Amino acid sequence: MIKDSRQLLLLPQFQKFITASATGRRLMPSGKKVSPGTIQQYQCTNLLLEEFEQQQEYPLRIIILHRSSIRVIQKEKNYWIKFFRKFSEFLYNQKGYFDSYTSSVFKTIKAFFHYLAVEKALPIGEFHKRFRIPVHNFTPVILSPSQLRFLITDKNFEQSLQKALQRTKDIFVFGCTVALRLQDLMRLTKNNIQYTNEGNYMVLHTQKTGAEVKVLLPAYATAIIDKYKRKAGRYVLPRLAGSNLNLQIKVIMKKAGWDYSLPKIRHKQGRPLEIKTKTGDSFKFYDHITVHSMRRTAITTLLLMGVYETSVRRISGHAPGSKEFYRYVVVVQDYLDEKIKKAHVRLLEGDENGFH
Repeated sequence: MIKDSRQLLLLPQFQKFITASATGRRLMPSGKKVSPGTIQQYQCTNLLLEEFEQQQEYPLRIIILHRSSIRVIQKEKNYWIKFFRKFSEFLYNQKGYFDSYTSSVFKTIKAFFHYLAVEKALPIGEFHKRFRIPVHNFTPVILSPSQLRFLITDKNFEQSLQKALQRTKDIFVFGCTVALRLQDLMRLTKNNIQYTNEGNYMVLHTQKTGAEVKVLLPAYATAIIDKYKRKAGRYVLPRLAGSNLNLQIKVIMKKAGWDYSLPKIRHKQGRPLEIKTKTGDSFKFYDHITVHSMRRTAITTLLLMGVYETSVRRISGHAPGSKEFYRYVVVVQDYLDEKIKKAHVRLLEGDENGFH
């Protein structure tokens, strides 16, 4: 037990940070409550810190730096530099994490120190701001407009699928249209559908952000709703677990013929590494497609089809300038190829209009 009144044990303070976040005493900068998913991330980080402490065989502590000498401040700076190095090695080498998850762990720790320094007004220094992990944002895999069009319109392919896969294809197509997270998609009820003279709309407040979303539904999306109107009870779509959907979506993608090689690349300490399957093979296109691909596909498709970004953000529920929004945006290769071909034609024809 640390007796020095100028020292705090880190883990008890971290648990108070989690409790304050979960109960609403600590809010997000926007004034909203911290989401359950973020609380879960905090709890995972707490478990990692506990395991790290046990291995180091000494408790992590925080010095209160009120009226401290330069020597004490420098000593504290060196302490957190050493912590960052050792904890990074623990996450990379023992836990086997990549840069993306390691970065999210340190993001949580930095939020904790910010809470102590700003909300609790404790003079603990700003050493946590030096906790930086190189993050290489991977490009998520989505369906191209031509692939999505195939799933929507090709009735022969649909009839070739088993009934369970037809149901999953309908859910997937609907998700690729309305840009909802899976939890919001599965909780859509018939009360969320508005039938008007101008068209049919899906209207709801999203569970994660509380943003109001109103989407004009195309005829094929309305047809999917009508197809399951009696079978789904009060809900719009059949309710399936995400794990089942993921498995069945991959089967559908494979049956569609999208089984070409597409390696999965992740970064560890800045170095790109290819992740292999359990059998040691490279990943295929269909391996990458999950329920998360629906939202990314919907957002990117709308942008590629010429819908203004502000309008797409209203549909997706993202705030202006949201970094998360741009992580969902993917420029698909066939669209990029077409733009490059047109640029080459203009170059050879001497047409400089449109070049910036």
